[in-house]
Order: sequence, then structure tokens, then C-alpha cells
Amino acid sequence: MDQAYATTSGNLAVADGQRSSQPSRAGGGHATLLPPLPMAPDSLEGLGLPERFIEDLTLKTLYRTANPTPTGLATQMCLHPAIIRTAMESLKRQKWVETTSASGRLESEWQYRLTEAGVHEAEASFQRGRYVGPAPVPIAEYFRALDRDTDPGAPDPVRLARALQQLVLARDVVAKVCLALTSGRPAMLWGAPGNGKTTILELCSEAIQGVTLMPICVFVSGHIIRLYDDLVHEAVTSDDPADQSSAVDRRWLRVKRPFVFVGGELRHEDLDLAYDPAVGLHQAPPHLKAHGGLLAIDDFGRQQVSPHALLNRWIASLERGEDTMALVTGERITFPFRSTICFSTNLEPKSMLEEAHLRRIPYKIRIPEPTPHQMAEIFRRFADAMGVEISPGSVDVAVEMVHRSSLGNSRSCHPRDILQLIIEEARFVKRAPLLEPAATRRACDVYFAVDPGMPGDYQVGE
Repeated sequence: MDQAYATTSGNLAVADGQRSSQPSRAGGGHATLLPPLPMAPDSLEGLGLPERFIEDLTLKTLYRTANPTPTGLATQMCLHPAIIRTAMESLKRQKWVETTSASGRLESEWQYRLTEAGVHEAEASFQRGRYVGPAPVPIAEYFRALDRDTDPGAPDPVRLARALQQLVLARDVVAKVCLALTSGRPAMLWGAPGNGKTTILELCSEAIQGVTLMPICVFVSGHIIRLYDDLVHEAVTSDDPADQSSAVDRRWLRVKRPFVFVGGELRHEDLDLAYDPAVGLHQAPPHLKAHGGLLAIDDFGRQQVSPHALLNRWIASLERGEDTMALVTGERITFPFRSTICFSTNLEPKSMLEEAHLRRIPYKIRIPEPTPHQMAEIFRRFADAMGVEISPGSVDVAVEMVHRSSLGNSRSCHPRDILQLIIEEARFVKRAPLLEPAATRRACDVYFAVDPGMPGDYQVGE
């Protein structure tokens, strides 16, 4: 859909092109700042996975791949070529795999195919587990990596303070927010809707620094749990030649410290491992995906899971530093829980939480309604960002119109919304958008369902 104005979020105007969805890339000069990737095991013993599991995974990968080669299999399974070679020799001895007549002279160019018996065995492998993809990392190796990562994943204070300068907030509010969100301890932003709480959380994502290691998936008790989520995690690549060699363990990725954002859609079952029978693995819940980063819960109190159940699960787990979840078989696994957690709510904390929960959230910051002076500044910033011209004296009139139309409940989002209506009206009548009293009155009339009165009734500074 065409959009004739700058990207906006909450009570913040963000210039086009300021944010990028491209994967991060570290040049050779910065490679030493990145955590080193583990070395790839070159034997089944060093891999730490059952030999039968690797055979099954290899058979299923062959079944799904046209003209597979050793190099292609190593790439798909993220394993050292020596392990692929060992697995293929075992499968050939069992008469499940053979080389094709199209194979080249070099072993790396050989092409394989399943024999008739191999096809039956691959189908049996799918019955035992449908997962096909990168080989998992034993969960004990992942836990050891977490023990070595002592960074709480909180936003950087300087970067967060700089990011919050984009908002129109009082200095004392900015100071409280920076202190709370960079402490690494649970925090809660609360106040009326539309005053920028969600935007503050989004800005936290821009202030989180650092890179951590994460396996694509882990192996535990015969089950696979996928941790990496390309909708949440941002992989970091490097130009270091050492990272391009087969000696590097491709089952691990460097990712930016994650920012995981959940809202009112959160359900009780989302707090646990979710088994997907179609692909044969467990998906990690949001708080596991947030390890080493920030977990933001927006619209707290509006989720299908009750605030008490959510806090009992997450706050208590944070205090213990671990959380226990169940596999599809009922077996329970204890994971380390190391994230910075922040709630955002329109409700007053004391109205929905008991004292035991309130004391576990040491930072509770109210985001106040904007003053008339702040509303005027927000109007000016959004008008500039959205390409709306301002007629002389119209900003103060617009602030007063919004104040009257909202019955004194002005919100930081109102300038953006009113200006958007003015843009849409101007587009409809094919003229340039202009913030002036008559256009503001019509916008307030349809937005608030209240006619704020004739523009001539207003006195600037009234």
C-alpha cells in the first residue's frame, strides 16, 4: 500500500530508511569482536549424538535431496565432511545407499542414491521422527555456552538515552526509564494507552548491543528443540576466512542479542515447548528465544494467560535462574533463564497484581500524559516527518481542539493520528496536506466523534 508519510511508531516519527531489515555483517576489521564459533567435531564420538540418529538424519536428507553429493549433504546437515563420509560408508555397508553412474572422479563430486532397501529404511526413519535439517547440538553443550555468557543482555545506557531523545518526554521520565531498562532486572512501564510505552520498548531493541552464540536446534532425550527463529534472531556474518572453512561448526550461529516482543496474543500454552508433528520438533517458547537479550511483554494484563500465572512462571523462574518445561512425551527439562524482562501495561499495577508479585518487579515507571507544550512539540515533529505544512498559529489551535475533543485526555499518539486524517483528506481532494484549523476540526470530528467547534472560537493560549 502506498504511504505518503514517514514510518511512524507510537508517539515517535522515524525517518524512512532509518531502520534496516538486512542481516548484520561484520567486516574483517571487526571479526575479533565477535565470539568465536566452535570447531566442528570430525567424528561421531565428538559429535555427541547417537549414531543411529545420524544415520536416520542422513537417510531422510538423501530421500529429500535430488542428486546429493558429500559436500551438499555436509552443507544441509551442517556437519564436518568427515562425519558425512563415515555415515555414508555405514549406509553403503548396509546396502541402503549406492553411488550413481554420474559420479565424478573426486569423492566430493560423487552422487548418491538410495537403494530400494534404502528407500524403505528412509520411510521407516520418517516414522521414527520427521525432522530433516541441520544436525542438533547436545543440550549440555548449549548449557555450557550459556554459562560462559555472563552478559544480562540489557540495553546499553548511552544508546538507550540517545534513542529516547526522539520522544517528547520529561527528563525525569527518561532518566527513570533508562535506569529501569538498563538494570537487567524486571521492569514495568504503565500508564494510559497511546503515550509511547510500546515505542519505548521498540527503542530498547535498537539499544541492545552485543553478539551471542546460539545453536540452530538442540538434542535432548531423543527430541529436537529448535531455538533459532529467523523472525526473532538476526544472524551476524563475518568476512574472516576462518569462518568459511569446514572446520567451523555450522550448527552454531552468531546472533545479535535478541529482542523478543509478545503482546495480547500470548496464550498459556505459549509458555511451554510446542511440539510440531508435521516437522518432528519442539519449538522453543518466547522466553527461551530471548536468552541473552530482552523479553518485552506488551499489553500486560490483556493476555489470555492471567497476569498471576505469567508472573508466577517468569518472575519466579528469573529469580531461580532456570525454568522447567515438558517435552511431548511428558519428560521435563530444566533450562537456564537469563533474560532482561520488561512489561508494558495500560492498567495500574496495584489493580491487577498482589504484593508478592509487585515486589518482584522493582522498577515500575509511569509514562504520563503529555502537557500542552509537549503536545505542540509532538505536532511539529510529526508534521515535519509526515510532510504536512503548518499554517501560522495552527499548532496551538490543534492542541486545544484535541484537548477539548478528548475531554482533557490528550495522548501522545493523537497528533500522529490527526495528521494522518488530514493527509488522507488532502489526498482525496488532490491538494497538499496543511495543518490549519478547519482541517483539524474535521479530523477531530471523525476521530473523536466529537465536533470541537468552529475554529474561530479558539484563542491561542486559551
